[in-house]
Amino acid sequence: MEARAIRCSACGASVPADAPQCPYCQAQLATVACPACFALVPLSATHCPACGAEVHPASPVTAAGAPCPACAKPLARATVGEMAVQECLACGGLWLEREAFERLGASREIQGSVLGVLPGEAPKAGTAIEPILYRPCPACRQRMNRVNYARRSGVVLDVCKDHGLWFDKDELRRVLLFIQEGGLDKARERDLEDLKEAQRAMEHPAPPADSFGLGLDVPPSRWMSSAGLLGLALGAARHLLDRE
Repeated sequence: MEARAIRCSACGASVPADAPQCPYCQAQLATVACPACFALVPLSATHCPACGAEVHPASPVTAAGAPCPACAKPLARATVGEMAVQECLACGGLWLEREAFERLGASREIQGSVLGVLPGEAPKAGTAIEPILYRPCPACRQRMNRVNYARRSGVVLDVCKDHGLWFDKDELRRVLLFIQEGGLDKARERDLEDLKEAQRAMEHPAPPADSFGLGLDVPPSRWMSSAGLLGLALGAARHLLDRE
């Protein structure tokens, strides 16, 4: 059976069914693995473009009423814009399963619909430092990792790599604004510059300090030899005696 035409959710262009990225606007396309041949399949496809196997939409892995990672109150299923989420009515946090967040990141249209219904920036409270807590995933109850989204956004999320992401109140809005303001592209550029700088440092290492600033010149080949270490100790002792 032929797979239906796939269009980029960001620019509307027709894209190859197995493409992980739009060739026109470079938007990332959310994909899953075909259960039969493991080829990449767009989330919107009903059949695998490689082998034709039927692909069923993933069912939620987090049970309704699972405990909130932040306050342990039951989560409730809700819709935010075009996104199905689980919401804590007590603390205002949101739980997005992994595939839902991938779909959100790949679609500017869905991002706009979600941003349009999220409340604006909340008034900032005091600057009291809160203790760092590693919260349990509502799906598997394992402790989640704390991750600075895109490493540079400043929004620290609770992430279970197998099941999803937890957003405290206002964090989803901040992440979406970061994406829409080009934060991901800037983060990639900075990461590339950091990689180039690290590569330059490996190719042209800086000369070693002169034995902890004691004015002693020890050849690099003798840094780790017993004679070299003895020379360092004797030189340091002479330096201290001279000062007296």
